[in-house]
Amino acid sequence: MAKPLVSFVIPVFNSEQYIARCLRSIRNLCFPEAAYEVLIMDNGSTDRTHQLMRDLRFPFQVIPGVNVSILRNRGAALAQGDYVAFVDSDVELTPSWLQNGLDAFAEKHVVATGSFLEVPQDATWVQKTWSLHQRSRHLAGRVCPVAWLGSANLMVCRDDFLAVEGFNEHLETAEDVDLCYRLGQRGIIFYNPGMRAVHWGEAPDIRTFWRKEVWRGLGNWQGVLSHGWRWDELPSLGYPLYIICLGIIFVLSCSIDLWSRHIRLAPLGLGLLILPALLLTCHTAYLARCLRPIPKLFLLYLIYGVARAYTVLKNLVYKKI
Repeated sequence: MAKPLVSFVIPVFNSEQYIARCLRSIRNLCFPEAAYEVLIMDNGSTDRTHQLMRDLRFPFQVIPGVNVSILRNRGAALAQGDYVAFVDSDVELTPSWLQNGLDAFAEKHVVATGSFLEVPQDATWVQKTWSLHQRSRHLAGRVCPVAWLGSANLMVCRDDFLAVEGFNEHLETAEDVDLCYRLGQRGIIFYNPGMRAVHWGEAPDIRTFWRKEVWRGLGNWQGVLSHGWRWDELPSLGYPLYIICLGIIFVLSCSIDLWSRHIRLAPLGLGLLILPALLLTCHTAYLARCLRPIPKLFLLYLIYGVARAYTVLKNLVYKKI
């Protein structure tokens, strides 16, 4: 059997709702099946995921009780292709995804390429609004260098991936940001709009959005220890600290106003507390040339900041214990 050009690595855990759609989209790629292999790394699924993969005749390995970084690294270690395509189990690829991805490596010094994920046509307002945030910087749809891309929809040169020792297995989240920052020291990472893919597992409501942002915040500071300080990380690291500090100031201002029986400081404290969310909202609306989603963007940016701040406080308490 000829050596494959591309190795797909798909981490899976209890994905019965999505896995069949993901695997069928790979099978429907406009690319010869002999030119790629699919390595599915299952984290010990207990639902119908295993049966669905068997029905579709995709082999898989079960590695229970480890994080997603370990799953991806185990898959990459088995990969025979010159390129490794990391795709999450809740992602559906478009037919031209693989060819468009490989075309990007024709450019000199490209080490990785991918695209920001789209949401389904029947997406909820939370999914559509947050997708606008994620994609607003690249609405023009042009190939361009970026600092990082998500590992749910990412293709890397295997030699470069191995040279930076893959994903940091100590990171629960933000492992893709950390990987890309280290890959970026070896070459260029291209945003590639031709690698269109739909994310079916994005948070559909406020409650799920909150939980996911709390979880995603776990790896921010650990990532800095892995790849070093970067100025472009200041907003994501500084925003939660700002929320914590201004939250304390707002509580104090409310206490002072109650004690003095005059409403003076509390409005100022509240205004300063929500200022970053307001600025982010205006910036995204300007880039998207769209005013309609401003209230929804503001709400999600505010929840994002509070969720990340909660994660910071939770980590501090945990370390004290």
